[in-house]
Amino acid sequence: MSTSEAIGGPQVGEDAPDFTMQGTQGDSFTLSGVRGQKRTVLIFYPQDQTSGCRAQLAAARDVNSEFQAADTLVFGVNEAGAESHQLFIEELGLPFDLLIDEGLHVATAYDALKPEGGRITRTVYVVGKNGKVLFRAPGTPTTDELLAVVRDADDA
Repeated sequence: MSTSEAIGGPQVGEDAPDFTMQGTQGDSFTLSGVRGQKRTVLIFYPQDQTSGCRAQLAAARDVNSEFQAADTLVFGVNEAGAESHQLFIEELGLPFDLLIDEGLHVATAYDALKPEGGRITRTVYVVGKNGKVLFRAPGTPTTDELLAVVRDADDA
């Protein structure tokens, strides 16, 4: 079974579930609002201020300019509130926002929850400009792998 097949949720080539979530500064982000303009990397991570989450989001931070050059927005996603997210952004110097998945509705739609506890499990999606899932994987795919997906995307 390939990594892509190891998780449920929207499959590569399928429409990504649309959503609107609040960001750290109170601005909201709607996935369909960037359709036709930007790709989106969604990094579902369990919680702010943990070593694994620090490493994963810092890796995305370090190549954010490359994501931007490839017309790609990056967001971290979990259920923590704005204050926790803001502290995490400041601590890591993140150039992208962290979205607040209140009630875990988006994580549920993307099958990014642990079955035994209803808590987010590390999962990454790349959504194309056309609103279709380009990539999905549990865990922490490398930024090289994610950048290759967005650079090679045929998603007009």
